[in-house]
Amino acid sequence: MDRVTPFLWLWMLFFAVNAIWALAQAAVASTLGARPTLVDLGFGPRLLSTRLAGIVWSFRPIALASSVGFTEAAEDAQPKNRLQQLSLPMHAAVILLPWCFQVAIAMVCLGASEGLHQFVHGFTLPFELSLLPNRVERFLALLRDGELLRAWGLVSAKLAAINLLPLPMLAGGQVLLLPWRNAYPVWAGLLNLLSLMAVLPWAGYVAYLVLTTLF
Repeated sequence: MDRVTPFLWLWMLFFAVNAIWALAQAAVASTLGARPTLVDLGFGPRLLSTRLAGIVWSFRPIALASSVGFTEAAEDAQPKNRLQQLSLPMHAAVILLPWCFQVAIAMVCLGASEGLHQFVHGFTLPFELSLLPNRVERFLALLRDGELLRAWGLVSAKLAAINLLPLPMLAGGQVLLLPWRNAYPVWAGLLNLLSLMAVLPWAGYVAYLVLTTLF
């Protein structure tokens, strides 16, 4: 049980961060005039689903990501993406502000200066492979010791930084590609594939470190 408990806390932390991100993006988009059509909390097989205020809300068990959909089905026409009806600055705000909200959460959990410090240093996290084993071990020790507030702040800060990196699959890259939002260029698709080939081994290594440390 001592080994399972940190894993459950880890699932809850990642689900909380990703669910808050999805809710924040839905709120920002609605405020700017692009009401979402779908909010998926988690990914994987759909366990629960309901329609509320014209939005389909779904709960899925894998806590590593959530998603917000803006595609509006239209009869006798191509589906319309409501985000693309916004101006470029507003579209960028829908992408960026939810992650700024995560930085604010990190500042609340860790203190303003520590939260910003962890956020800034989060940009280097994917490139410091030799430091990952100790970092994973220290983070899981926080869960074992019940320091959930600090763990929540760290997850929020690091995920915000990673998602703002300039890769096409991440928020930072999506903002850079906004000038081509109506016609996705071939070179961007190739860059996305190369990025995926780099990200998947890194994510697999982190998962390996977590599992070997816990079990």
